[in-house]
Amino acid sequence: MRKFLRIVLMNILLLTCGASYAQTILWSEDWSTAKKDQTPTEVNSKYTFDNGGGTTMIYAEKLAGGEAPELLVAKSGGYLAYTVDLKGESGNLTLRFKTNRPDLKVTTTTEGVTLGDIKSIGNDKEMTITVPAGTPSLTITFVQSTSKNARLDDISLFKGDAKKPAGLSWGTASREVTIGSADNKFPTLTNENNLPVTYSCTPAEVATIDKDGNITLVGAGAAQVSASYEGSDVYEAQTVTYTLNVKAASTVDITNTPETAYTVAKALELIAAGEGLDSKVYVKGKITNIKEVSTQYGNATYTISDEGTDNALLAYRGYYIDGKKFTAEDQIKVGDVVIVYGKLVNYNGTYEFTTGNSIHSLNGVTTAISNVETETAADGATFNLAGQRVNDSYKGAVIRNGKKFMQR
Repeated sequence: MRKFLRIVLMNILLLTCGASYAQTILWSEDWSTAKKDQTPTEVNSKYTFDNGGGTTMIYAEKLAGGEAPELLVAKSGGYLAYTVDLKGESGNLTLRFKTNRPDLKVTTTTEGVTLGDIKSIGNDKEMTITVPAGTPSLTITFVQSTSKNARLDDISLFKGDAKKPAGLSWGTASREVTIGSADNKFPTLTNENNLPVTYSCTPAEVATIDKDGNITLVGAGAAQVSASYEGSDVYEAQTVTYTLNVKAASTVDITNTPETAYTVAKALELIAAGEGLDSKVYVKGKITNIKEVSTQYGNATYTISDEGTDNALLAYRGYYIDGKKFTAEDQIKVGDVVIVYGKLVNYNGTYEFTTGNSIHSLNGVTTAISNVETETAADGATFNLAGQRVNDSYKGAVIRNGKKFMQR
């Protein structure tokens, strides 16, 4: 296989040059000759496997951290096993592989063999296998006994010294972002050895990346973002890549203010169309049902509707005015008019504000300060909510003659 040939050629060069990183490769597998949906036996007739609670097979993905294709080891008892001809080698052998699951186990049925602990740098795994002298072969089994599928790639069993894995990882196979959104979250490269890397992104019509890893979105589409390390006398060369799925900027004008807050009907229309869901918006409505006000967690779940209609938008686990936590169940009631600020979403068929939304105003009041005690002047003087006397030019929530209202 291609990886095997590359490693053998590298070893020849190292031996020729007198380098100290000589090694004898006993087994190498990167699935580079495999085809999507093949079983391990179809890749190599000497492999054995079990489907466990799913299907152990080749996938054209790279969740394990290497390059596609890779092997999915099925959950709940799926495994891959191979018996390696040791060619007279014994003592301490090194097994390396990549996996996205820390619970993927390595076992052996070969008598007298001792397995060391698995050491991890991101998705790169390494362990020492000690083999008694005179052992002709070694059976290695990768087994996934938990309820999650595991991915497996870049297996290498060798004797002797070897370079250390670079340990680069994006931590994800893909990420979705939207042009113009302030909420885009790009993957961060894990580089625990602080190695010098080179970034690249193709095609440039979708996104570009600078020498420091900062991404600029250009157009809708899918781009491949990579970080590469050339290798050294100590660390192996490595390239890690993820897919950046870029969505076009929304064609809907979602720039609204509390004064131009959407109606509930407009918010439901946006959710149905899948537009304007990447930024927080204001929606005005009347509370029609309160499902819960949790003073333990400080949030509330309730529905709002437009006046005289049956439409409903759920505010899920939202906070009080100014993003403050709810401290009492009677802070809101059915019939209150609110402007809610947050992100809209279609969650499994329910049109709602996502968790973390908050009330911008409640019955025209935009501050969470309550129970303000102030003297009411006989001449009908006006006070702000801090108890300070203000004139008619003051804008905001005020108290006059013992009543609270908005002065504009």
